Amino acid sequence: MTSGRKLCAVLVDLSGTLHVEDTVIPGAVEALRRLRECPLKVKFVTNTTKESKQMLVDRLLLGGAPLIAIHKARYYKKSDGLSMGPGPFVIGLEYATDVKATVVGKPETTFFREALKTLGCSPEEALMIGDDVRDDVGGAQVAGMAGILVKTGKYRPGDEGKINPPPSAVCDSFPEAVDYICNKILKN
Repeated sequence: MTSGRKLCAVLVDLSGTLHVEDTVIPGAVEALRRLRECPLKVKFVTNTTKESKQMLVDRLLLGGAPLIAIHKARYYKKSDGLSMGPGPFVIGLEYATDVKATVVGKPETTFFREALKTLGCSPEEALMIGDDVRDDVGGAQVAGMAGILVKTGKYRPGDEGKINPPPSAVCDSFPEAVDYICNKILKN
């Protein structure tokens, strides 16, 4: 956050930021409690879908429905390493159906702005905490927000150099990001 910007809201990614599968990031529960005690609005944002891939494929290929993708992430973090995300599958479906997908999740600007609209905050008054440098942080920054990259989940060394401008801050974990917000941003 640049000086002169008042922080109103924090958007928090779930998978890879607060947990990896069934394992909570160490210190995340306590850090979330501290963040909620701050004079900020907190909202969770995620690209995770609950519909099965087969159901989506059946709808698209058999029903002639428009191709709508939650996101096109390349990969995501599981407890045993990285797994391929939906991006390559969406691209394959685009090719198979000869239809360009409409992406409605992160990193789309509309996704971030709609989340903030429900909080009554502008992008300039908000920041995003996430483990995906492109979809979480880069998308938020394109939407006009600040972005904090955490080195958990799908983060890999050097990710912070993959977007321009670089993340507003890089922290080892969600608890460290909350410390950064409480001690550096809100104290100014």
